[in-house]
Amino acid sequence: MWNQVNIRSVSTTDFVNRQTVCRFSGEEIILDLSLGLFSSAGVDAGSLLLLKTIAKKIDLGTLSFILDVGCGVGTLGLSLAKRCPGAEVLMVDRDELAVDFTRRNADLNRLKNVQTASRLLLEGPHSDSYNLILSNFPAKAGEPVLRDYLHRSLPLLKPHGTAAIVIVYTLAKLCRELITEVGGVIVHEDASKQHTVFHYRTAAARSAEDTEYKSLLLPYIRHSEEFKIKRTRYNLDTVWNISDFDTLSWRLKLMGELINREPRYGVMVFWSPGQGHLPLAICRQRGARPDKVILAGRDRLELLISAHNLKAMGTDLPLEIHPLADPGVEGGFGEKDSADLLITDLNPVPRTDWSSSLKDEAAKVLKTGGVWGIVGRSADVAVLTKASRGWTTLEDKRTRGWRAVVYRKN
Repeated sequence: MWNQVNIRSVSTTDFVNRQTVCRFSGEEIILDLSLGLFSSAGVDAGSLLLLKTIAKKIDLGTLSFILDVGCGVGTLGLSLAKRCPGAEVLMVDRDELAVDFTRRNADLNRLKNVQTASRLLLEGPHSDSYNLILSNFPAKAGEPVLRDYLHRSLPLLKPHGTAAIVIVYTLAKLCRELITEVGGVIVHEDASKQHTVFHYRTAAARSAEDTEYKSLLLPYIRHSEEFKIKRTRYNLDTVWNISDFDTLSWRLKLMGELINREPRYGVMVFWSPGQGHLPLAICRQRGARPDKVILAGRDRLELLISAHNLKAMGTDLPLEIHPLADPGVEGGFGEKDSADLLITDLNPVPRTDWSSSLKDEAAKVLKTGGVWGIVGRSADVAVLTKASRGWTTLEDKRTRGWRAVVYRKN
């Protein structure tokens, strides 16, 4: 098993886009929003519809344990935490920036009955069962993931507990059918033009063992195939809702061809590894000598599937995952002067000063002579490469709006 290193993010203040207020059952909470997260302009209509049905149909005074799955900035769970101060609210999201914003907004509203964690949907551990499980379910997650969520939510409910889900209207028929298929009973349904809400309960007693799977990633995997970058072939399991699941994008081809012109060695760090294409291609290249691989990024699913694919190589390669809200977190990539290779796949949050902190962290983690490969939209790479003091350019290539640069640290 790989090691997970938990590092608290730097302050999220620089990521705040605007502030809004959400009102629920006579209470209100203040929410800081971010352009890097869902619903950056205000509270989304789906969450408001779900909260409306909960206020109407759930006896809030009976709630003691609440789970908010895919919490985002915290709209649903924090609204319940404010209205039900005696309840314990666990809020989870696969995006580390979302987890940081939920924590930030809990502090902003002085809520002490909230816990946060970076997890995939209903990933454990769960110390108790719940009176209420709620989720604004992502439309792009995929049918197998939706089925898995509905199936595993039922045994996590206390007797007479309720799960409440809001989903885009185009998936309402499927969701309704799947709830029945997995042994649930719909006790309330409401809809707007864009969204549908279901409250459902278990039709029969279910054991916690029903939530166990051979692999946490099994419902997410949608494709398995051999890929190739330059002369290096590798096999990859790919997952829903992450790009490059069946073909390589121009972005990855560009970076892969530049960085794989010679074998790499030593400690290798990958920011935002995606499905794992670049880590696999670089580690499997003929002559490569990786001593350790560090996978870092916001998206827990990216980190887990990349780690899964690296472990499937059948080696005992030391492996760490670092969930981080931002690549500029000090110490986030590892110890000072520890890395021989750093690969950064850029996807910065708009209107934030991201480049200086990223360059500072790259300079700290790389050894003298270490190599830094950067790939992203040409405009983003241009911002990062305006000043290259302390670095020697080894490669610089553009194609179809993408740009890849390879530096050596002086």
